Amino acid sequence: MKKRVFYFALVVLSGIVFIYSCSKSYNSPTPMTTGAAASVSIVNMAFSPDTLKIKAGTTVSWMNNDGMTHTVTSTASLFNSGNLAAGAMYKYTFTTTGTYPYYCVIHPGMKGVIVVN
Repeated sequence: MKKRVFYFALVVLSGIVFIYSCSKSYNSPTPMTTGAAASVSIVNMAFSPDTLKIKAGTTVSWMNNDGMTHTVTSTASLFNSGNLAAGAMYKYTFTTTGTYPYYCVIHPGMKGVIVVN
């Protein structure tokens, strides 16, 4: 009888430890880590979203979902995709905090901003 009580207590205690460890991992917020990804769609002659807020170390992908060629060009000459045909993608990793405006060289009215915190 003592053996059964001991094993029962051991199983219950193991369950409590397991539940506690699971609750700690699921209840804590997950911070954004470096190496994260974000995306901007180029569609209807616009960058969507036109302003994107990210953490340093995030790689941003621009996907040309429009029916014509566009560029993703930094106003400070930090990055330049060159011509992106329909269906093409360009990626850039932002490592330093700051505000990075960009535009389409072919269609200068198309503008966007990446804000890195």
